[in-house]
Amino acid sequence: MIFFRENEIRTYSFFEMLQTLYHGEMPLADCLTARMTEYEPDLDRETAARKVRNWKSDKNFPKNREELFKICFALRLKEEEADELLGMTAESGIHFRNPREVIYAYCLRKEIDYPEACAMTERLWGKNLPTGGREYREYYRRQGSGESEENLTGAFRRSFKKIQSEEELEAFLEDRREKFGLMHNTAYRKFRKMLDCLMNPQQENSVYPKEQSYSIRKLVNEYIRMGVPYRRKTGQYTWIQREIKKHWPSDRSIYEMYKRKMDVDRKTLLLLYLATEGEGLQEAEETGVQEHQRKMNVMLAECGMPVLNDRNPFDSLVLQVCRESSEEDYIGMQMERAVRSIFAEENAEKTTGGGMDKNES
Repeated sequence: MIFFRENEIRTYSFFEMLQTLYHGEMPLADCLTARMTEYEPDLDRETAARKVRNWKSDKNFPKNREELFKICFALRLKEEEADELLGMTAESGIHFRNPREVIYAYCLRKEIDYPEACAMTERLWGKNLPTGGREYREYYRRQGSGESEENLTGAFRRSFKKIQSEEELEAFLEDRREKFGLMHNTAYRKFRKMLDCLMNPQQENSVYPKEQSYSIRKLVNEYIRMGVPYRRKTGQYTWIQREIKKHWPSDRSIYEMYKRKMDVDRKTLLLLYLATEGEGLQEAEETGVQEHQRKMNVMLAECGMPVLNDRNPFDSLVLQVCRESSEEDYIGMQMERAVRSIFAEENAEKTTGGGMDKNES
C-alpha cells in the first residue's frame, strides 16, 4: 500500500514560487506593491501592500487569471515562466486559443508592460472574447467530420511561436478569428474518451465491469472522488490537504464539463487518466507503469497544459504513485489509497459519527 510521504514533497508556497521566478533587484514584495499600484489606479499603496502581504503569508491567493497575468508582467517574467506560473496555480498554462492570453504572451515575449498589453488587446481584438461554447460548436459543425490538425491548440501554439512583430500578431489573430475559443477542445475530446470508458465499460478486455453503464454521479463516487471530503471549509486542513483538495472535481463539475458549460481542467484530466490508465486514448497499448508519467505528459502537452511538476503537491503525489506502483496493481487504486491516507482523520471522523457538515454538497 502506498502512503503519502509529505517529507518527499518539495512544497513551495505561492510566494516562494514567485521568488524562484523573480530576477529583479528590488525586494519581491516591494516590486509587487509598486507594480500593482501602477496597474490599478483605484488601488492605493497600502491596500496593494496588504494584498501582497496576504499572498506572502498564504492567507489568500490571486483571485483570477487576470491578476496572475498582472503578477507575470510585474515581475517581468518570460513567456515560458508565465506559462509555468499559471500552470502551477490556475490549473492551466497560457491558453493559446484565447486571444487575450495570446496577446499577453506576445507582450511578455517582447517585454511590453501590462497597461500597453491591455491597450493592444483592445486595439487588436476588442472587449468581446469568444466563449468556446455555442459559437465554437457552430463552427465545429460546419467542419463536418471534425477539427483539422491545424486548428488544435498545439498547432496554434507552434504558429504563435514564430510571431515577431505586432503586424504578424494581428494577421495571426485575424486569420483564426472564428477558430478561437476559451475552452480546451483537445482536452475535451480526451476527457470524453476516458469518461466514456468509465460510463460504458463494455470494451473487450476492459478492466471494468461489462454490460454496466454508470451515471456521472456514480462513476465520480466510484472512481474519481477517492475519499476527498466534500467539506467546503478548509480552515482545519493542513497546507498539503488544501493543495490536494483544490480544484478536485465533483459530479456537478464533471457534468458541466461534459455539457461544455465549463472548461475541462488539468486535474480532472489527470484523475481520469489514473482511473482508466489512459484507456480510450491513442497511446493506450499495454505498457509498464514506468510509462505512465511519459504518457500523462504527452496528454497534457497535447492539451496545451503544463506537464507534471514535482513542485506541485498534487503532481508530486501522482509521480509518487507512478514510481511505487507495480504492474500487478492499478495506478487508480494506488492513488485512491494515497489520497485516503492524506484525509484519514477526516474520513475517520465521518465513520465514527461526525456526519456530513452542513456546508458539504
